[in-house]
Amino acid sequence: MLAGGVSGVAARLLTHPMDTVKTQMQVQGAVAAAGGNRALHYRGVADAVAKIVANEGVRGFYRGFGAVFTGIPFASGAYFGGYEGAKMLVPADAFGPTATYIVTGMLAQSLAGVVYTPLDVVKERLQAQHVLGAASAGNYKHFANAYATILRTEGVGGLFRGYWASNFTWWPWNVAYFVAYEHGRDFVAQHAMGLSTKDELPPWASSGCAVAAAAAATVATTPIDLAKTRLQTMRRGVSGGTVEGGVFGIMRDVVRREGLGALWTGASARVLAIAPGSAISFYVYETIKDWCTGAG
Repeated sequence: MLAGGVSGVAARLLTHPMDTVKTQMQVQGAVAAAGGNRALHYRGVADAVAKIVANEGVRGFYRGFGAVFTGIPFASGAYFGGYEGAKMLVPADAFGPTATYIVTGMLAQSLAGVVYTPLDVVKERLQAQHVLGAASAGNYKHFANAYATILRTEGVGGLFRGYWASNFTWWPWNVAYFVAYEHGRDFVAQHAMGLSTKDELPPWASSGCAVAAAAAATVATTPIDLAKTRLQTMRRGVSGGTVEGGVFGIMRDVVRREGLGALWTGASARVLAIAPGSAISFYVYETIKDWCTGAG
């Protein structure tokens, strides 16, 4: 839990700017329906970075980071705690390694999602309100004001909006990620470094496996993540029906209004945020875990 919390803060500190770009790109297609600012439409990652710098400066990349900084230690700790706990509950020799990796990934996400969802709702609304406009995303001064406003106007359910959408995004991500990550570590340990077990891998080697696994899983799950982002950031009754019908209803609406390719809007920014974040997170996590257990 300690290793997970510290690793989560370290990863998010460096990757939050790309996460902001990803969020803004994913909601910009709904600008016309939501009454947002068309001048903030981005043609790609480089264009988004240039416009954010020009309009807001470096601070614009860290919209919503207060929510991340205060919440990610608990969310990341829950994630890694669930991951290690699930590995003990479902040993690899019981159902085979692949089945174990799938189950551990899903259980870790289910537990962490309880903490992650309120954090994501607040973070993404703060990131998106500059693009969508206050009428759709809300008008919040900072993360504490966002929490208080959502609780007052939408209740506790407002903070957990998109919990199942988040699971539908991150369950398949975790399945793809942990299968690729753990098997990748097996391959590198045995065939590239001549080690008897992947537990002997240095943290930098685990980080390399994490980058490759995260990139593949991220691209595959971007359409569901786009729908989740819109569900969590855009208020019902204001955005022209764009957030009605749940995750799959939103995906159908995006295809109808914006085309099939729009489902992968922000995919490159998402990879640039998640893949390095996974490498940083697992490097710090494995390092601190080795130190805590006396293995380092």
